[in-house]
Amino acid sequence: MVGLPERLDPADDSLPAWTERYLDLAVRGVRSAEVTAKISRHLQRFAAWISGGLGHDRLSAVTPREVSAWRDHLAAAGNRGRDGTPAPMAPTTVNNHLAHLSALFSWITAHAPTGLLRHGDPTKKVAPLPLPLPLPAPQPRALAAAQIRTVKNIVDRIETLHELKGRRHRGTVARAHAHARPLRDRAIIHLLFGTGLRRAELVGLDLDQMEPAEADRLRQAKTARLVGVRGKGRTSRTIFVGRDARHALADYLEQQRPGDAAASTGPAALFLSAVSIAARCPDGRLSARSINTIVGEIGRLHDAQTPDPDRKLGTLRPHDARHTFAFQLSQASGHNRAKLERRLGHANDRYLRLYTNPPDDIAAGYIEDL
Repeated sequence: MVGLPERLDPADDSLPAWTERYLDLAVRGVRSAEVTAKISRHLQRFAAWISGGLGHDRLSAVTPREVSAWRDHLAAAGNRGRDGTPAPMAPTTVNNHLAHLSALFSWITAHAPTGLLRHGDPTKKVAPLPLPLPLPAPQPRALAAAQIRTVKNIVDRIETLHELKGRRHRGTVARAHAHARPLRDRAIIHLLFGTGLRRAELVGLDLDQMEPAEADRLRQAKTARLVGVRGKGRTSRTIFVGRDARHALADYLEQQRPGDAAASTGPAALFLSAVSIAARCPDGRLSARSINTIVGEIGRLHDAQTPDPDRKLGTLRPHDARHTFAFQLSQASGHNRAKLERRLGHANDRYLRLYTNPPDDIAAGYIEDL
């Protein structure tokens, strides 16, 4: 092989071979499975770019020019549109690719035989793409006290709101749509507003994480909790469940969940989709998107029954409940940072401040009092 020192085997000048060594020795088992898959995907894209452009995959042929050209290619056509045509890749995503490639070549530089990378690390002279101006700070979305009261009023009457109406059903025994699970939806709303759970944390809950998990004991217990709740960054925490959520969960576990659980396989998810849904997962577990639908429908019902424009919610999202819980917890705990970190599963100062900002009407009231 031209230009390769005699003591090196041809495989030692192979970009894919060195990439696999790097993944095996420095990434797999060290980084999470999700991050490992992303790093591997990004490095495979670069190897394909080199092989397709040069006609070979020799490591020693990688130069700053090739890395720079790959960066520009990703920025111009690194994605695929819905119709399959090339589409630009966001600058942050391009820079993420470059960072993973730089880590690879830093590792190779430290472990490769002398003379393999004669031109040095080819990523060092390639600048990342300039990032656009930062987005404006996200706004707090906590509900005001009056809105919380009317939302809970809607949730208390959710069974009647789900009843079939119209001339076809007039004079018949009131019944809900076959897919409707009003008791489940009530428990979900109370749990979101009463614990600050993220939607992914909510749908990931299993029945055996609930203590106690029996309907009668939930109604009688003064405290109940969810143990081992898996959050961001592979964290785990215990969450206490308030009275409204305990009673709502007891009604759901007693009256609606058994029928849906009978047709489920695998781990016993706490919240299950209706057995009548054709596209239901085998284990019956709700998707994160279905939580958006449930919460959004509560917001729509709320606004349809609320004549006061100041109480209307617009689009209600699951994270609004998290903001609401965080603000109320901040008020009740005297802005105790340790309490907020433990209950919210979030240690980032920026987001703790965001979650604990008051709703607009309360903030306006502070100014009025001053």
